[in-house]
Amino acid sequence: MRVVIIGPAYPLRGGLATYNERLARAFRDAGDDVRLVTFSLQYPSFLFPGQTQFSTEKAPTTYKLRLVSIL
Repeated sequence: MRVVIIGPAYPLRGGLATYNERLARAFRDAGDDVRLVTFSLQYPSFLFPGQTQFSTEKAPTTYKLRLVSIL
């Protein structure tokens, strides 16, 4: 089966991004073709004072990731 998940994922961090990545991994482990479409920004930067909305971890390699720029 082909599966497309649209929502926060790497390079963004947070609960939804983590959930979407785990969901993609579960579909892939079940033998499905998974693509994850994510955003260039999750929130305006003023909502992250002193922190970043981006992950510092290495990019996952368990699924295909497409980054969509949000203007």
